[in-house]
Amino acid sequence: MEKIKLSLGDRSACIQLKGAELISYKIGNQEYVWQADPAIWARHAPILFPIVGKLKGNQYTYKGQSYSLGQHGFARDRMFELVSFSETTAVFSLQSDAESFSKYPFLFELQVSYLLLAEGLEVSYKVRNLSDSEMYFSIGAHPGFQCPLQVDEEKLSDYLLDFHDDNLSELHLYPLEDGYISLNKRRMPLSGGRVTLANELFLNDALILDVLPPAKVSIRHRETGRGFGMEFADFRWLGIWSKAPDAGFVCLEPWNGIADTVDHEGDFTQKLGIEVLGPKTSHLIRYRMFFW
Repeated sequence: MEKIKLSLGDRSACIQLKGAELISYKIGNQEYVWQADPAIWARHAPILFPIVGKLKGNQYTYKGQSYSLGQHGFARDRMFELVSFSETTAVFSLQSDAESFSKYPFLFELQVSYLLLAEGLEVSYKVRNLSDSEMYFSIGAHPGFQCPLQVDEEKLSDYLLDFHDDNLSELHLYPLEDGYISLNKRRMPLSGGRVTLANELFLNDALILDVLPPAKVSIRHRETGRGFGMEFADFRWLGIWSKAPDAGFVCLEPWNGIADTVDHEGDFTQKLGIEVLGPKTSHLIRYRMFFW
C-alpha cells in the first residue's frame, strides 16, 4: 500500500508514503492539488525537513564538522511508515537512520498527521528529539494548488490573493539573491489586503514574508468565489510561489525555518529561524487548508 485515500462526503484526499506527501484533494471531480507535471514542477506538496530553503553551497557546520544537505532537506524523498489510518485520518512516521545521520547528525522522529474535515484538511507535524542532547531543525509545508482551477476556461489574473485584513496596504517581502535571503525588505502594494494574481509577481521567485495576523491567506476566483486557503498561526514565515509564466499552480508555504541569509557563515546553530528542541522532547505544529 503506497497511497492512502481519505474520504468524507463528496470530499477526498490522497497521501503517498513517499514523503508522506499529499497528492490529491477533490470535491467531487474537481482536483485542487497540483498534479506534478514533470515538465513544470514534479512535486505536489512536499514536506520540508530538516531544513527549509537553500544552504550556502548546500553545506552547514555543526560542532566543527561539515555536512552536505540539499535544498529543503531529505524528508520529501524518503519513504514514511504508515502508523495508523481510518476513513478520515492518517498518521505517518519517519525516523533517523544511518542514511539520514550522515547528512543530519541528530536522532529524530517526524510524525505527519492528516485529518480530513468537512471544509478542508488539517496537517500536523510532530518532531521528536530521541537523543540526550539538543536538536536543531527547521520544518515547513510546500503544498501546490492548481490555479487556475478550470484550465481551459480561466486565467491566473481571474484570481485574487487575499490576506484577510482590509487595512493591509502593503507587504514587506524578503528578496532572494541566488536563492539566499536578503534582509533588505522590499515593499509590494496591496488594496484592502488583496492583490490580483499575475505572472509578474513571481519573476523574482517566491514572495516571502513574516506571518501576519490573522495568519490566514486565500486564493479565489473573483467572480465564482471558488478557490482555496490556509490558516497557519503556528508558523513564522509564509512563502508564495509559482513559476512564471502560466505554470498552472500556486504554492502557499508556511515555514518554521528559512533559507540561509546572504551573509550566513554556515554554523547550523546560528542559522536564521533554526528551531531548538531539548533532549527527549517534542514539538507539535499544525495548519489547515480550506477548499471551496
